[in-house]
Amino acid sequence: MSEAHLDPTSLLAALVAAASEAHTRRTWVRRVAEVLARALPLTRLELGERVEGTADVDVVGGTPDGAAISTTRRRLHEREIAALGSGQIETSSRRGTDGRSLLVVPLGGAGAAMFVALSLGPGAAPEPSLLAVLGEVLFHLLRGQEVTQRVAELSRRAHVENRELRGQARHGERERSLVAQSAAMQEVLRRIDAVAPFDTAVLLAGESGTGKELLAQRLHRLSARGHRPLVAINCGALPANLVESALFGHEVGAFTGATRRHLGVFERADRGTLFLDEVGELPLEVQVKLLRALQSQEFERVGGEERVRVDVRVIAATHRELEPMVAAGAFRRDLFFRLCVFPIRVPPLRERLDELPALVAALVADIAARLKLPAPAVSPAALLRLAGHSWPGNVRELGNVLEAALILGRGETLALDAALAVDAPPPSAPIERLDEAVRRCITDALRACAGRIYGPTGAAQALGLKPGTLQSKMRKLGIDREPFVRE
Repeated sequence: MSEAHLDPTSLLAALVAAASEAHTRRTWVRRVAEVLARALPLTRLELGERVEGTADVDVVGGTPDGAAISTTRRRLHEREIAALGSGQIETSSRRGTDGRSLLVVPLGGAGAAMFVALSLGPGAAPEPSLLAVLGEVLFHLLRGQEVTQRVAELSRRAHVENRELRGQARHGERERSLVAQSAAMQEVLRRIDAVAPFDTAVLLAGESGTGKELLAQRLHRLSARGHRPLVAINCGALPANLVESALFGHEVGAFTGATRRHLGVFERADRGTLFLDEVGELPLEVQVKLLRALQSQEFERVGGEERVRVDVRVIAATHRELEPMVAAGAFRRDLFFRLCVFPIRVPPLRERLDELPALVAALVADIAARLKLPAPAVSPAALLRLAGHSWPGNVRELGNVLEAALILGRGETLALDAALAVDAPPPSAPIERLDEAVRRCITDALRACAGRIYGPTGAAQALGLKPGTLQSKMRKLGIDREPFVRE
């Protein structure tokens, strides 16, 4: 039973005042329910929005005391379908002796996508004059809430974007110049310049230290989003339990220590570019959510229920061979194709030694300026010494050696002998390619099982695989069991 009865004018004024303080739909439902309960015998209010192209509806519902606000997705009821189609309020007949009833109020006229459902307990029926304007008032109040929420969201994002741009401006002067005199690097730049104007996803593939992030910066700078933030994240440097929060953000109370809302890199990169470095390191369970976010440009923060929509251009980078990982089930095939729309291979330093003189000169100038040391001339003998090194760490390793040589030479000369004389770690065993490792495991099992696949003594059982899965992997790797069959 309502505590007091408001006349229609006072009720509308109270609704406007309450809804103006609501920044989310959950808050809107709670505030509106509190006010309506003062004029109606309201027991529950539900705000529903039809899911486009389906017979489902997303519902935020709660009681007037605000103790049980919930968000669910369910099928539309018949009365709701009728109200949305006609634009007229649907009223159920009172049931039993307790006199309970239901009002379904469409928001926006015939063909509307949203409604408010009012569950009423015993008491006086709503005044016809109130019902006539209730739907229109609630519709405009909801639109106002959405505008308020959008303004708050844009303000928050603008603050984050401003911080990102200030950071980029601070680091811009230290950004290393890009040297590309070799034919291999000229081809890389040609492909970057070709794809930059479009929002096409780009995958930069190359060994660690080849300058993939520098190329991502160039791609972003040449794009129509160049005046927006470029947000970079190293997927391999994130703890497994925080990867999802880093990508999509989290709400207050989402987990222990989440004391305030955190915006993930997707939101921070809105209308800009997101650089996913070392994307091959992402756990499979996160790959699923990343794929969904890339496809729809929508996601939910960890611990949140509201969908967040963004406009993000994605550049991914990896030092891994993703295709063998796909074949082995370590990387999702659908995510691979979503990221690898426009692949660019970045060559290692050993394939571009013809531009070593220009690269060394640029690095020495940049490092000397940062260290506030004079930049010494690089002699032909020094270049020969550098050209004879294998550079497994590529340009990053070259920069480290030159920095050490500058420090040891006090800026007067490059002390390369001392810089390169640091004991290198003992050479590790060559890393086996993933597809080769899988091939070796399968062929060893087939050899041990005499070519048998099925049964308790078959290769599938030995490898812990289903026979169909093993046969699929054999087809992908071109393995024939016949050479292993023994009579």
